[in-house]
Amino acid sequence: MLRRLLRGLGGGARAKGAAPQAAGARAALLPDDTPFGEDLARRAVAFLEATSAVRGEAAIVRTHRDYTGHGLFHDRAAGRFFLSRSLDGWPCAPAYLSFADGARFRRWLAAQSDASLSGQIPSDIPGFERDPGNQRITRSFVEDYLRRHENGGASGRQGG
Repeated sequence: MLRRLLRGLGGGARAKGAAPQAAGARAALLPDDTPFGEDLARRAVAFLEATSAVRGEAAIVRTHRDYTGHGLFHDRAAGRFFLSRSLDGWPCAPAYLSFADGARFRRWLAAQSDASLSGQIPSDIPGFERDPGNQRITRSFVEDYLRRHENGGASGRQGG
């Protein structure tokens, strides 16, 4: 029935793991809606807690000039973990979401997916839908970042 409904909307059937399209959406599929899971979330938290932080903030973030999308950060002084927009690899205030400790952040991150963090699905987070799909947190980004950085313990950012 769902496939017939989607075909009627011009969207066709969705790929396995892809989020359903909104009514009237174009034929492009939304990103994968499979949760990141406990293992990836645990690895991300462990990395953020163990990483040598620049200016007291460890990060899983892109590091190039100007707008660098969204990043996952750990502020060691405050003990909080947060999701934020970033410029030049540094977080922008205010954070989209903030968690008082690693356990809460880990539970939240484990339940997220490429679709939920894409900005293409409405949320109650002010400004979160800005620039949908542009340099967002995805499973492959976090996995690739951890693969490149977790053994060396460096955050990937230079200076301080």
